[in-house]
Amino acid sequence: MGRTCAQPISNSHPVLCSPAPCQLSAELAIKADMPFLELDTSFPEKDLPEGFAESLCSAAASILDKPRERVLIVIRSGLTMLMGGSFAPFVLLNVSAIGVLGTAEQNKEHSAKLFDFLTKELSLEPDRIRIRFLPVEPWQIGVKGTVMTYL
Repeated sequence: MGRTCAQPISNSHPVLCSPAPCQLSAELAIKADMPFLELDTSFPEKDLPEGFAESLCSAAASILDKPRERVLIVIRSGLTMLMGGSFAPFVLLNVSAIGVLGTAEQNKEHSAKLFDFLTKELSLEPDRIRIRFLPVEPWQIGVKGTVMTYL
């Protein structure tokens, strides 16, 4: 049985949510690609809300209109992070996906929803969060010994 989005690999390592195995047709590649969200934070792991990885996975799937079982999450906590000369709690979220991050309008909408989620879940002020959107093409994601272009 494949690991679901909400199952952490280990409590002592970054939380990885792996997509469940599935077959993709070319028509579904854009819809069902694997969005990658990498959250770096100065919060110690123990200070993250219970179930945070699962909540982020669900929120990302909804916001990006991608199947939840295809979302991949990496959380690195307890990092030394300096932003604007301050070591106050901080989050840097990198979001990569096919077909949904290509315009300012799309990213403005995603940004508003992700900021809403992060400020509520982590009790952070918006000025302590940065989000970097990284659009990718199907040929840039390797899966099952090939790339998304050929699935």
